Amino acid sequence: MNKFKIKLLLLGLFLFAFIKDVPADDGILAGAFLRMGLGARANAMGGAFTGVAEGAVAAYYNPAGIPFLEKREIMLSYRFLSLDRNFNYIGFATGVRPKVEEESGELALNGGLALSWIHAGVDNIDGRDFAGNHYQDFSNSEHAFALSFGIMPIKNMLAIGLTGRVLYNRFPDMGDDNATISDTGLGVDLGVLVKPLPYLSVGFTIKNINAKYSWKTDKLWEKDIDKIDRFPQTLRGGISLRYPYPWLLLAADIEKNNQQDLKYFIGIEAMLLDQFAARAGLNDGSLTLGGGYLFQLFSRSVQIQYAFVTKKYDAASEHIFSWVFHL
Repeated sequence: MNKFKIKLLLLGLFLFAFIKDVPADDGILAGAFLRMGLGARANAMGGAFTGVAEGAVAAYYNPAGIPFLEKREIMLSYRFLSLDRNFNYIGFATGVRPKVEEESGELALNGGLALSWIHAGVDNIDGRDFAGNHYQDFSNSEHAFALSFGIMPIKNMLAIGLTGRVLYNRFPDMGDDNATISDTGLGVDLGVLVKPLPYLSVGFTIKNINAKYSWKTDKLWEKDIDKIDRFPQTLRGGISLRYPYPWLLLAADIEKNNQQDLKYFIGIEAMLLDQFAARAGLNDGSLTLGGGYLFQLFSRSVQIQYAFVTKKYDAASEHIFSWVFHL
């Protein structure tokens, strides 16, 4: 790696470290686990991935990126969280290339397909009575099972995608009779990805369409009360640029939903020696750092990725590990 690359990377990290932190209120709204971001690479780049949309996590950030996949990919990710919380992700994605006989003169649209599972939960919630005495530990778990697909109407230039998501939220052992309170919901994401130039991508998404939980309290109290928790419906746009150096990726996202203020995300990735990647970013004002290592295992391409994510409200920083396998 030459001195120019080192200076450019250090300059980017220096600038990121001095940008003011901005508060947020994600945790008090429904579906917070779906706004935490997925994968070490995207999180290390500050979550600025709508215009990048590469790999299996494209199904989460922008499903329109799936038709651009050249290889099948499996991704596993684990996020180390404080306060007995856990966050896991498994995803599979593949490009679809229909075969058409040249003599027929028919045109086949390239596409893509992805499956994913996101799990978030918390254990050891301290339950106390009105006198302040501990009487039970509680837990909660949320799941999102997703099917994503996309098509490419204009080859290598324009793609559209959709993610359909089944949501499941569960509170076991609640109330005097240890009842389980749970609910399911459905949500949809729509995405568009445009590549007007080989080194430039622009993406747009609408996330969490119709996503909500509808709770009933008949298992806890005699009086049945309906409570609906709607997920914030989010509009997000992003851009990515690999110019003037193909080893350097710059990305930026902007986001607005119907319950929160405008947010911004900035990311940078530098490929070093074709095997190592250094990454940094800003996730709505919070500094993120990370890297990756690419190697061959049993003739397959494998990546190990890491991200360090600082948090607001004096919360503990997070560590994210991801393993990517190309099939």
